[in-house]
Amino acid sequence: MPTHSSTPVKDTAPPKHAQLRETLRHQIETLPPDQKIPSEHELCAQHGVSRITVRKALADLVHEGLLYAVQGKGTFVAPRKFRIEWAQEMAGFHADMARRGLAVKVRVLEQAIVPATQRVAEELNLQRGDPVVKIVRLRLVDEQPFDIATNYTPWVAFPGLEKEDLTRGSIYTLIRTKYNVQIDHGVRLVEAVACPPDDARLLHVRAGAPLLLIHNTMCDVHDRPMEYSIIKRRGDRAQIEIAVVTANTPL
Repeated sequence: MPTHSSTPVKDTAPPKHAQLRETLRHQIETLPPDQKIPSEHELCAQHGVSRITVRKALADLVHEGLLYAVQGKGTFVAPRKFRIEWAQEMAGFHADMARRGLAVKVRVLEQAIVPATQRVAEELNLQRGDPVVKIVRLRLVDEQPFDIATNYTPWVAFPGLEKEDLTRGSIYTLIRTKYNVQIDHGVRLVEAVACPPDDARLLHVRAGAPLLLIHNTMCDVHDRPMEYSIIKRRGDRAQIEIAVVTANTPL
């Protein structure tokens, strides 16, 4: 009777470090930001694996932005990242965060009438030196610094805006309800930059940490520029989602 050789079945189980990584990933989801996780030695004992396996799993999670390591202190849960949908954000930052059930707090760092710089004048279709309202705010989400927003608006269009309480709501909402101006459309420019030292102290990140630098020029229904803003957003706390469609023309 002929014999048939059988092909050995390969072990398809994922490597131990990958299994541990996924176990830790699920545990991290239940922990608050900046919570210290067990040490390498403790993880080895808890999961019955080698230190090499633990280090590889932790390195993967740090690379994904789910954990961060502090030399001499240990490994901690990274702050949550919030997905920002550009189409949604047209309604304003506060409205977008409220839709997600997230708490926003605002610290106003500067609120004054200043002469427009050349860049601000160009964005708002003004003359250099024309009065504009400058508002600088530190915005916190879930009690953690999220971004620094600097807004410029033409003073002639929004007199008195420099005196309004801007700690509780959106600038867009205020200019719509008080000044009857509806922000309708705009242009947004995004780039990646390194965080300067002064901003790092406010955002609770190290100098040189990655930031999203966002320039917005927003217009009303009559296509008049009504607001120019510069937003410095922590790169470890935000993801950008942009909806795309294919063109209806053949390649």
